[in-house]
Amino acid sequence: MLDPFGFFIGQSSAIVPLGGVERSLDTRYAFHTPYVEFQPGRVVFRLRFDRLRASFGELRVNVNAFIPGSGRDAIFVTSARVNLHDAAAVARGLTISFMSVAGATYAAYGYCTEGTDARAEGLTIEAEQLETADPATAQRPLLPSKFGAGQLQAPTRLIASEPPSFAYPVSQAITDTQLQEPDFERWKGQLGDHVGTPEQSWTLAFAAQALRSYGLLEPGARGICWGPECRALAPVFADAGCSALLAEAAPISGDAGIDWHAFPCRRLDARADSPIELLPLADEAPDQRGFDFLLSLGAANQGYADGNTANMLLEMMSVLRPRGVAVHMLLLSGRTTATPGALPRGEVERLAVTLLSRGFSVAQLNFEGAEDLDRPFGLVLRKD
Repeated sequence: MLDPFGFFIGQSSAIVPLGGVERSLDTRYAFHTPYVEFQPGRVVFRLRFDRLRASFGELRVNVNAFIPGSGRDAIFVTSARVNLHDAAAVARGLTISFMSVAGATYAAYGYCTEGTDARAEGLTIEAEQLETADPATAQRPLLPSKFGAGQLQAPTRLIASEPPSFAYPVSQAITDTQLQEPDFERWKGQLGDHVGTPEQSWTLAFAAQALRSYGLLEPGARGICWGPECRALAPVFADAGCSALLAEAAPISGDAGIDWHAFPCRRLDARADSPIELLPLADEAPDQRGFDFLLSLGAANQGYADGNTANMLLEMMSVLRPRGVAVHMLLLSGRTTATPGALPRGEVERLAVTLLSRGFSVAQLNFEGAEDLDRPFGLVLRKD
């Protein structure tokens, strides 16, 4: 158990009446635990409020690392967030998972980005060492992907201003003009029975077009997919000579990390009731270990609903080989709609910046067509 107010001792929290009685110089401050050292491996922080009530406000929680004696400031590791006026989300609490390294200490720092009227009777923060680092896994990094002829280039501007093109995909939303492009019509014809609404057809077709454009639909490429709807692309991958698996574990949004010794999956073209295989990723030969491309349908929205979008996607992409490409299809929220779990534009921008800081290249963001209504959006990344 960590003391939520053991770092800035005596300072009052933005969530009243928690903390001390001395007014904090930072009006955003909610809590800050002491720095604690763990063994190298996976650690989880669990946060839960007692009887919290609020009508507005967002709490962000950063996990920071500090190396004693280094003379350097603390560095950001990962983060999560929760809307304090969302009673169901507050009741679930926050679970933040990260990998600790030798010699570093870790703390949780909570702050309310734009103020809050939240009140609570208490806050508990637990820290647990889930597992220590697996030496065999840690000493066998993934080899770079041999694929990816159409390399994803870092844009000079993160956000695009010109209309998006289906033929030359970046990170973009659906637009009516894309539905008229010849490349979309070709994919629509290839999808056959899996063609549904324009939004459903575009989601599948865009994922395939992005993987082809960035050189991943090539014989021998190996992919991993999250989301049962990915099965519609099994014929596309087979025609291209790729192999693809469907992950059967739920996308990671809390304690659980990738089980490198027993990764539950099945072939993408297998029947839904076929037996699940436990793939020993850690024991595979170096040239077979990991995946060249990754596709997820809806995982980012689940992560956003849980307050852990970046953590979830980063954990999923831990099995992606360097130079591999990930395509995350998500629902982007518009100004006039509020579908639960849909990501606001600002959240997608923050997510892109976080992923850039964690060793990924992000295809330029283009939000045209998603100003007012919820729209499907494809986020395209390369692991550097």
